[in-house]
Amino acid sequence: MFGIFKESEKVIDTYEQVAYILKSLLTYELRDLPSRYEFWYRVAIRLEEYRTLNAEHRAKLSMTTAVGRFHRTQYEQTKQNLAKLERLADMYKSFCIDEERETLNHRLHFHKEEIAELYGHVHNKELYMYCESVQQQFWEAVSEDILHAIAHLD
Repeated sequence: MFGIFKESEKVIDTYEQVAYILKSLLTYELRDLPSRYEFWYRVAIRLEEYRTLNAEHRAKLSMTTAVGRFHRTQYEQTKQNLAKLERLADMYKSFCIDEERETLNHRLHFHKEEIAELYGHVHNKELYMYCESVQQQFWEAVSEDILHAIAHLD
């Protein structure tokens, strides 16, 4: 008699899984900014930080000195970080629009298994948080995988 009224388990579709992964990834990227700020405000702050750093390093790069080569390396790295964060933020914006749910679910159908596996990893992210370097490697891998899975959505 008690088993009759079991609560049915909520099925999470691919759209919700990707939205959760993107939100978790962006939250990790913004972890050092005060959480009292609005989420999108923190995204804008981080993007502006990357743009500023990018301009600073670009102005100081030189191939003739070791410090100049350091600035070149940092310029390339901040350029990649800026592009990745812009891409993640843009994709997350599209997953915040409920009217796009059906379309995005349909377009993500071919990557459903990859996304479900990645969602499982992100959902159990506590397993990968025991060390800062492992945590960073985990989120870099998640970022690479989710960007690959949603690359065709443009």
